[in-house]
Amino acid sequence: MNDPTSQNISYRWLFAIGAGVVLFFVALAALYQRAEMVSPEQHFAYTQSLRDLREIDTRIESELLANRLELSRNYDALTRHTLDATGLGTQILATPTFLADSDRETVQSAARALQVSLADKGDLVDRFKRHDAVLRNSLAYFPVEAADFLDHENGFSGAGRLAVDRYVRAVLAFARAPSDAGHDTVTRAQATLDKPGLTSVQRLRLNNLRQHGDVIVAHLSDLDQLIEDIFTLNTSQQIEALNRQYATGHVRALATADRYRRLLYALVILLTIYLAWTFARLDRTRRSLEAAHREVSSRYTAQLAAEKQLKLHATAFRSAHDGITLTDAAGNILDVNPAFSRITGYERSEVIGRNPRVLKSGRHDHEFYAAMWKNINESGSWRGEIWNRNKYGEIYPELLSISAVRDESTGQLTNYVAVFADIGRLKAQEKQLTQMAYFDALTELPNRTLLADRLVQGIAQSRRSETLMAICYLDLDGFKPINDTWGHDFGDKVLIEIASRLKEALRGGDTVARLGGDEFVLLLLGLGSEDECIAAVERLLLEIAKPLGCLPEPSAVSASIGVTLFPLDDDDPDTLMRHADQAMYQAKQSGKNGYHLFDAEQDRSVRTRFDRVARIRQALENHELLLYYQPKVNMREGRVIGAEALIRWNHPERGILPPIEFLPLIEDDDLIKLIGDWVIETALIQLEVWRAMGLELQVSVNVAGRQLQAPEFVEKLKVALFLHPTVAHQLELEVLETAALEDVVKTSRVIDECRALGVHFSLDDFGTGYSSLTYLKRLPAETIKIDQSFVREILSDHNNLVIVQGVIGLANAFQRHIIAEGVETAEHGRLLMQLNCDEAQGYGIAKPMPSEQLANWVKHWQPDPSWQGARDLYWEDFDYPIMIAEVEHRNWVAQLVYAINEGLPPPQRHLADPQHCRFGLWYYGRSRSRHTAQPAYAAIERPHRRVHEVAQRMDEHWRDGHLDAARALIPELLTARDQTLDALRALQLAVAVRRTDDR
Repeated sequence: MNDPTSQNISYRWLFAIGAGVVLFFVALAALYQRAEMVSPEQHFAYTQSLRDLREIDTRIESELLANRLELSRNYDALTRHTLDATGLGTQILATPTFLADSDRETVQSAARALQVSLADKGDLVDRFKRHDAVLRNSLAYFPVEAADFLDHENGFSGAGRLAVDRYVRAVLAFARAPSDAGHDTVTRAQATLDKPGLTSVQRLRLNNLRQHGDVIVAHLSDLDQLIEDIFTLNTSQQIEALNRQYATGHVRALATADRYRRLLYALVILLTIYLAWTFARLDRTRRSLEAAHREVSSRYTAQLAAEKQLKLHATAFRSAHDGITLTDAAGNILDVNPAFSRITGYERSEVIGRNPRVLKSGRHDHEFYAAMWKNINESGSWRGEIWNRNKYGEIYPELLSISAVRDESTGQLTNYVAVFADIGRLKAQEKQLTQMAYFDALTELPNRTLLADRLVQGIAQSRRSETLMAICYLDLDGFKPINDTWGHDFGDKVLIEIASRLKEALRGGDTVARLGGDEFVLLLLGLGSEDECIAAVERLLLEIAKPLGCLPEPSAVSASIGVTLFPLDDDDPDTLMRHADQAMYQAKQSGKNGYHLFDAEQDRSVRTRFDRVARIRQALENHELLLYYQPKVNMREGRVIGAEALIRWNHPERGILPPIEFLPLIEDDDLIKLIGDWVIETALIQLEVWRAMGLELQVSVNVAGRQLQAPEFVEKLKVALFLHPTVAHQLELEVLETAALEDVVKTSRVIDECRALGVHFSLDDFGTGYSSLTYLKRLPAETIKIDQSFVREILSDHNNLVIVQGVIGLANAFQRHIIAEGVETAEHGRLLMQLNCDEAQGYGIAKPMPSEQLANWVKHWQPDPSWQGARDLYWEDFDYPIMIAEVEHRNWVAQLVYAINEGLPPPQRHLADPQHCRFGLWYYGRSRSRHTAQPAYAAIERPHRRVHEVAQRMDEHWRDGHLDAARALIPELLTARDQTLDALRALQLAVAVRRTDDR
């Protein structure tokens, strides 16, 4: 039973603790109330009242001065401020409750004194208003009445008028600046007014005037005294004193509240510490209880686990598939499991107490067992393969693991445990798997896996011995017909026989392997030279070509062998095999039954080209390609007619690359078609951009032969035009003449299909292909472009001039549009215009430029001034010899200048005879009868003869060995040449005819 006394004591303690807690929280509440007793709202309201009262008091005094100085004539603001000051004086009596009693009494005392002063100030203000109103009335009336009196009282004597005037002036002066002297002046002036001789009306008006003057003098003094009394009250100082007293009290109240607040914080901290200490004790008690619970639970769990483990060990010992032997420290068997009896054939009763040496097979020597027991004694265990003998005398391999068992407390050896498994079946499977993994099942030759290992070993051996190793890739010729004729069984027999021949033909250190099908690889080691390898390969070919004995009928096969020699071909194993394979295909293509040696240099060249093509493909994917545009112009009309899109490569390291740097590498690759599609798409997009800018141009795009011959070309072009319909008619495709002639029929059909889509075609580099005249009629291209190789030389080679003239005539005959490319100078353009070719492009007009520059170039381009002279002229075919003569003359001089500069003999004969040079033959020949009537014709002879005279002198200097003197005449020679050319051009203009609409 519980003791009632102890229960009462417990209840009293609980009651005491509860009461203590209640008192503690009551104290906290009281402290909190005292800490928060300073009300911000009360403080703000009271200080705001003080500020308002100070401001209103200031406004009252300002309004008083304004009314006194007549700056304001309204008393409403003064009355309102006086009432507000009285109301605020009442409000400030209600001091904030948080002030201390002494401070509150001090503030209230000052507030009451201020309230009295404010009341007095209000009374004085009321008196000021009354006096000021009377004064204002007299000040307003007095000047008017005085002026009227002086102006209209005619009967007034001069002395009397003067006295009144002096009086009025004295009063008005006093009103402006009151002073004692002014008051005395007014008094003296007033005394002079009492003069006889005034009428009753005059005296009445004068008395009225005197009464208002007295009011002015009297009230001015009163007003000044009232203002002095009001300012003497010093209400503003009282307000400031009250504000300071309240601020002092407020600071003391804040300090008191802060002390209570600090005390409250201290109590809260103590409470927090106490609670933390209490919870820490509770947590420590909880942890000790948990630890005790875990200890009891772990002991119980360990006991259950030990019992379960004992049962599990017994079950595992009996059920294990591996044999288990337990011995004592001396090695005597204490126990074995059923698997031991199944593997060894010995029953448990037969081996208990015996030594495991009963299982020795005799295959292992004494050193093996000594090393095994040494390892057990040093490390405590041993694991490995061992051969034992069972009860029936059969030897079998087993995987044995022996572990030493020691006492945990003393560390003394107590037992040995041996676990073993019969691995005889695994050994057999391992042998079978090795055979399957490394040897061909049909021929029992090494397979690809073992060949790779032998190849690595052969490379290492060749490096060490500094000899050659031949990797021979062999493929049988004519093996498929054997399978087709006699079946695969006989084919397998053929492979077995060939494998046998190859093994017999090779040396002991060589390797022959079958990769599959009828492909074999041979590794020939220790070769001294390439000739030795060739001799061995030829012997193999002869051995393989012998008749086969495994077929129903006499037959034979041959072989194609590809060979690469290491380290002449110093590469990795996979690459060596690939090189030998490539060489084997070369042997096949060369007619079979032979061999081919791999050429490493040729392979590197092929790989380099492949890598460069791959880099170009990467450039297309990385958007490194871009288009430049070269303008085409009509020289005669001075008009830009279009542009040619020319591809460029913006290489990250090498900068802008021209097409000659990369296009030739992909002419025979499908990549040329992808780039061609990109060029067409990009050009169409650019046409749309220019069209939006108001620039209408035709853009020509070069099409490669491989792209043009592709079956999908027309369909791809149709899709591109469908996506850009507004500019489809502005696209022109340029195809090389040589590419077009590869398949004229197909090219013609493609051009017709593209023209049906609204696309124009031009035949580029015309004149460089074969049979141009024969096939021109079969290619429906609207435009013919004269190749730049001809145009560039028309100024220096009359043969090129004749070719260009012939192409122009051919184009006119077939009614084709003509344009010349390669115009390098203005002279090229002038001569082309004289040949009746008006449209051209070239560096002499503009270089290819980025798309963003072309619009500005078109806007500012002007034709060369030298073209204007030929703009409206036309030359007949029989006038062309004049142009040929110009070229020949320029060329004749150029050859002479070159020879002299290089120290060579002059290349021309008859330097002194102007009639036997090519120009002279023209001038003194057939042209004489045709052009003699032209004045310009005669002007040519003199400068021409001058050319020959200078040339003769140069020749004489050269023959005399004075080369410098000959070179000094070059400027004179060139001057004579230019004069001849100027005269010749004058003749060209003279024989030209004016163009008409049909020309």
